[in-house]
Amino acid sequence: MAARRLKWVIPLAQVTAASEPSVGGKATRLARMIQGGFRVPPGFCIPVGAYDRFVKAAGLATVVRLELGRKPLEAMRWEEMWDTALRIRSAFLAAPIPAPLAAAIVEAVAGLGSDVPLAVRSSAPGEDSDSGAFAGIHESVVGVIGGPAVLEAVKVVWASLWSDAALLYRRELGLDPSRSRMAVLVQAMVTEDRSGVAFGRDPREPSREHAIVEAVPGLCADLVDGRVDPDRWILERSS
Repeated sequence: MAARRLKWVIPLAQVTAASEPSVGGKATRLARMIQGGFRVPPGFCIPVGAYDRFVKAAGLATVVRLELGRKPLEAMRWEEMWDTALRIRSAFLAAPIPAPLAAAIVEAVAGLGSDVPLAVRSSAPGEDSDSGAFAGIHESVVGVIGGPAVLEAVKVVWASLWSDAALLYRRELGLDPSRSRMAVLVQAMVTEDRSGVAFGRDPREPSREHAIVEAVPGLCADLVDGRVDPDRWILERSS
């Protein structure tokens, strides 16, 4: 891969702990699992610098500033927040990805296989932590095939940073939306007969003494979207 494009695409296997501010916790944890010998589907990261480049090229910072400047977030009613989020997301989805960035992503997709179904996932810095989890808040697009489709899915993930659900959750956590940035993780799809989500620490529990695993038959999207009630295991971390 050309050196000038390395800043736009980082192979998942090359991510280190020092990369977390750029690629987010989700990608960093998966890379750590690879280094620990676990089987992780191959993929690559599109770091927050790429998001910044896209936002700057399309003038989207002005759009966000205008929309969020109409009224303080804590004073918005839900329907006002919904309208604000819709206008921001529409601007994101309509904006073109800069050509050098788009070319780097398409090249990386070809490296995974032009006919391989892919999952395009959010990996925002600070997305999941001891104090909060954004599972189900930001978008993931699964079953994506080919470079052009991945480019559109990447914009969907970037735009989901500004959904009404994301804005509302940030308001509840006291986070400043204007500081939000989004990295994207692209991985080969693995279809199994069951899937799930694991929380290393229960974010609802002050003591953080328990881990939680939830699983459903089929795709994990059914769990995250609440379409299927999961099996649940609550684990004592100490034992």
